[in-house]
Amino acid sequence: MSQEKVDQYKKEKKNRKANMKKAKRHKKLWKIFGPVLAVLIVALIGAGIYFIPHWTNQKVEESQTDQIDYDQLMQMLNQSAGSISTDSTGSTDSSGSADSTGSTDSSGSTDAE
Repeated sequence: MSQEKVDQYKKEKKNRKANMKKAKRHKKLWKIFGPVLAVLIVALIGAGIYFIPHWTNQKVEESQTDQIDYDQLMQMLNQSAGSISTDSTGSTDSSGSADSTGSTDSSGSTDAE
């Protein structure tokens, strides 16, 4: 070994106890304050998302939430429900024939006969 390496090793060995204590202290601090810091960051992000409209003085359009036309909503729902029910009654099976409305028992005969 060169003399420089020997001197560097002696310095490291001389300060080894102090360096180990410092490393252990840093490790304990991270174990304690790491999760606290993570929760704090998540809380700040959540609060930021929640309060962005308040900080920028943007108002949510209240006219959309206050004035719902329930009659029009019910008409739209009835129309969509009606289109779904007509689609299901006119469907065909894999052979291409229309579905029968009668049920079949275990022998294969239908109730509609």
